[in-house]
Formats: sequence, structure tokens, C-alpha cells
Amino acid sequence: MGNKIFYGFLILLFSALLWLLPITALIYDFRTDVTEDDFYISTAVGSTNTTVTLSDFIYNDDTTTLTAISNLNTDSPTLVSYNTTTRATLFNSITENATRTLNITYDTDALNSSAWDTVLTIFPKIWMIIIICFPVAGLVAIVMGRS
Repeated sequence: MGNKIFYGFLILLFSALLWLLPITALIYDFRTDVTEDDFYISTAVGSTNTTVTLSDFIYNDDTTTLTAISNLNTDSPTLVSYNTTTRATLFNSITENATRTLNITYDTDALNSSAWDTVLTIFPKIWMIIIICFPVAGLVAIVMGRS
């Protein structure tokens, strides 16, 4: 009886450790790269926005991964729009009649493979099934005396 309790405890402990693994974050990091573009931009008098064309597409068109930093302290570039076909990106809140370097970082697709995309899309679901079924199967085996 003592061995069954010990084995049950080990299974539950191992299952809890599996829950702690950040699988979705790991998959996202595996699927993406951070891309950095620098643009040398001049604005005219009365113009507080600019459009740049990114060197690559934003991963899943998720513009929340995009950050823009200007070397001018008076600029605070804010994303207005992103064209998913042409990669044209419009920013506003920049200083008029000035020249700056605009540094833009964003996530891009690191794999460019539909096969990997399919596998990595379903993997979190498979992982959930594994970490739910593992402790149940282990505890059933212990209770049934097959440990």
C-alpha cells in the first residue's frame, strides 16, 4: 500500500512539472524570428506621418509585435496601419520638418514551411491531452495494482 501512495505521489508531481512547461511560448519562439529594419527618413513641413515598407511580412499579421524607435527625442512613432499585401507601414506622431533614423523590430516567420506550421499548430492540443491523460492512466494503473 505504501508503494502505491509513493508512486501516486511521483506521478502527480511529474504531471505538475509537465503543466509548468511553457510549451506555447516555446513553440512561438521556435516559429518566429525578430527582424530589425532601419529607415533613414525626412519629413516635410506640416507632415507628421511617414510610410515605410518592411523587409519581411509580420508573423500572422500581428502588429502588436512591432515596435518603432526614432533617434529623435521629439518623435514618438505610433503605428497607424499595416498593409498585409505590400508590407507598407504607416506611422504618425513624428516631428515635422526633421530627419531621423527609424528603427523597427517585429516578429517574422522563421520556418516558412506549411508542414511544420501544421504540426506546431496542433502540438499544444496534443500536449494538453498527454498531460491530462498521463496522471489519470498512472493512477488507474496504481489502483488496479499494475504498478
